[in-house]
Amino acid sequence: MMKKIISIVAFGILSFILGAASGAIVWLILKIMDLGIEFFWTWLPEKFNADGSLIYFMTVCLIGGCLIGLWQKKYGLLPDELPVVLGKIHKDGRYPYDNLHILAVSALLPLIFGGALGPEAGLTGIIAGLCCLVGDRLRYKGEKVAALAETGMSATLGVIFGSPLFGIIDSLKPDNENEHYKAKLVDKKTRIFVYVCGVAGGMLIVKGLTAVLGGGMGLSRFDRAHGYGIEQWKWIIPLILAGIAGAFIYLIFNKLTSMIGNKLKDHIIVRCMLGGAVLPLVGWYVPLTMLSGETDMGTIMADWQTMSVSVLFVIAVCKLFLVNFCLNMGWRGGSIFPIIFSGVAIGFAFALMTGMDGAYAVAVVCGAIYGYIMRKPVTVIAVLLLCFPVTYIVPLGISAFIASKIPMPRCLVE
Repeated sequence: MMKKIISIVAFGILSFILGAASGAIVWLILKIMDLGIEFFWTWLPEKFNADGSLIYFMTVCLIGGCLIGLWQKKYGLLPDELPVVLGKIHKDGRYPYDNLHILAVSALLPLIFGGALGPEAGLTGIIAGLCCLVGDRLRYKGEKVAALAETGMSATLGVIFGSPLFGIIDSLKPDNENEHYKAKLVDKKTRIFVYVCGVAGGMLIVKGLTAVLGGGMGLSRFDRAHGYGIEQWKWIIPLILAGIAGAFIYLIFNKLTSMIGNKLKDHIIVRCMLGGAVLPLVGWYVPLTMLSGETDMGTIMADWQTMSVSVLFVIAVCKLFLVNFCLNMGWRGGSIFPIIFSGVAIGFAFALMTGMDGAYAVAVVCGAIYGYIMRKPVTVIAVLLLCFPVTYIVPLGISAFIASKIPMPRCLVE
């Protein structure tokens, strides 16, 4: 018994150290991303008096598309999307680590050159590979290597979204949903302990680095002064339907843009440059639709009452289009930030139309749109509680749960 306890504590300490290392790497990559975005989208335009210039937008994005295409022609379609990374770990108990530097560049290029994408896909692959490398060097067996990889990914997701809950949520599932590899490392309680150690290490190091050197990222948050009364509940069904409608639009765009992408799959550079041509056109005509949406979400939260309903709807729809177009044109990245951004815009549009509390409308719409697409209401709540006081857990939970139970049309998901 004592030997088992010592083994678990030792593995927890290792998970904490790996989580801290993962957090430091994530912070560094996000810092490089911020510097790149600052250089291309703030410093250079000011230097050449090109701020707001369509020609400048087109030039930067086309150069970016060309570079991404050339890089993919040499190294392949990288990074893997988040579900693919998870799938490899769940199936094989590991993730390849022989090309981590290539993964890092592949993840940064689309983000720096304006892609309407989040950073989570590339970063989770890098950290999962790093953890598998450490596990192999320590001569761990397959199930322990897989546990290290999942611990690193938990820390990574927790750091990216600023949410410890999101980082460990996978460990809270029933045991039969966590048997990703043939031999489980430990029982559920110990697994949670190990994941918490990893997430704690990642969050602590990132908080420290951000406090001293800046950087990092996270979703904007509604002030605790926001509240909702019983009169708001009459709008919950229309808001859930609005969120599901937004999710339908997302899936339709994914289907249509994937058809275009598949026709150009043998013309990698052309496909990536097409992404680099359409992205700035939409981004120039419809502001706030390029990049991940993490920063622009704060802009909408501050200014939504001065915006029109139609503008907010157009921004949301264009963002849903761009994230899919980027992904299917070879600009690889994550979709979580853009989806939530679109939910925020739709929610505020409904608040303007009805006069209801803006935060309540956003909470319900975001829960529905993200819940319908992701199909995991507990994970949705863990992410969205970053944006809202805990008192919003009830409308968030109701909308995410209901939306996740609505079937997806086969024609849009096959």
